[in-house]
Amino acid sequence: MISGHTALYGLVAHPVHHSLSPTIHNLGFKQHQIDARYLAFDSQAPAQEVAQALRALNVAGVNLSTPYKQALLPFMDQLTPTAHLSGAINTVILHSGQLIGTNTDGDGFWRALQKAHPKQIWQEIVVLGAGGAALAVIEAAARYGVQQVHVFKRQNPTYPTVAHRLRQLATQHQITITLQPYVDLELLSKKLARADCLINATSLGMAASPGLPIAKRFIQQTPTTCLVVDLIYAPDQTAFLQLANQSGHITQNGLGMLIEQAALSFEFWTGQVLQTEPIYQTLTSIECPD
Repeated sequence: MISGHTALYGLVAHPVHHSLSPTIHNLGFKQHQIDARYLAFDSQAPAQEVAQALRALNVAGVNLSTPYKQALLPFMDQLTPTAHLSGAINTVILHSGQLIGTNTDGDGFWRALQKAHPKQIWQEIVVLGAGGAALAVIEAAARYGVQQVHVFKRQNPTYPTVAHRLRQLATQHQITITLQPYVDLELLSKKLARADCLINATSLGMAASPGLPIAKRFIQQTPTTCLVVDLIYAPDQTAFLQLANQSGHITQNGLGMLIEQAALSFEFWTGQVLQTEPIYQTLTSIECPD
């Protein structure tokens, strides 16, 4: 029952109505009998106005997705070390009037991989794209045994900024991180041939993407022993993953990452551990929208 004491949480993003996050967190509140509700807020407001609204309405906490993971950073009162290093936030708590931002995407990603493949260790990975989610995955990689990360992205205006941040991450975690443009196809081919995990953090693998033929070429250059992952969870099998399956690769979509990062956000907000197994069972019974 909603009362005057019910705490409000939510997801702030655009678009947002396809998200499974409200289902996850409301199940979590039910698990722990917490007087709270989680809603989806479809917003295109400037980041500063979002921060002001969170304070004005005393919203207990939010998750962030496009376009706010990096845009809201300057309006935080505090950042956790993970958020500071990755340069992106996906979780915010309002504590004593202070907005505190963190990032659970990276640890959520690797926790999901560990649960799906408990005996596997990934040492050399290739990441396609370097947006907020990709940077979080890269920031967390060293904590899960990764030694080399090879990042490929478009050589656009964000390229120098990303290069600087990746150098910081490499120094902080004492691992090898390289950044190269997609146009260096010869180097990309070499790195793919050595990879034990290929992570797609772009829209390259969507059915309507003009880059799908290029994606097929990338997968063909990757050994079948390499795990192929797409951070997208809807549809549950992107065209990128379908191509990888056809080539004999083991694949994983982004649903596990979604659930595990949500569990870490839930714990950040409430101090309670979210039991994820019933969440997995519930969400796998829901047909994800295309």
